[in-house]
Amino acid sequence: MALTVRLDPETQHCLDELLKGSDQDKSSLVRELIRERWQQQQKQPTITEKLGGHPDHFLDTLPAGSSERSRRRQRLANHLAQRAESRQA
Repeated sequence: MALTVRLDPETQHCLDELLKGSDQDKSSLVRELIRERWQQQQKQPTITEKLGGHPDHFLDTLPAGSSERSRRRQRLANHLAQRAESRQA
């Protein structure tokens, strides 16, 4: 498929500079840049998705209500207090 693109002088200068640093012609460089831009816009899987998701038992190990902020703060405070006590002993 043929495509005609009108470039302003600044963009033409940018294209010329890109071509100087490569052994590509205009068409192959534009194709490469379009592919790169397209790949950047694709949704990338999260680390959890790459590893196959959360284990089935992941949330079962937490005490009931652990997701509430006040409970998390209290559990963290208790943990830090216990750790401080064990270091002093």
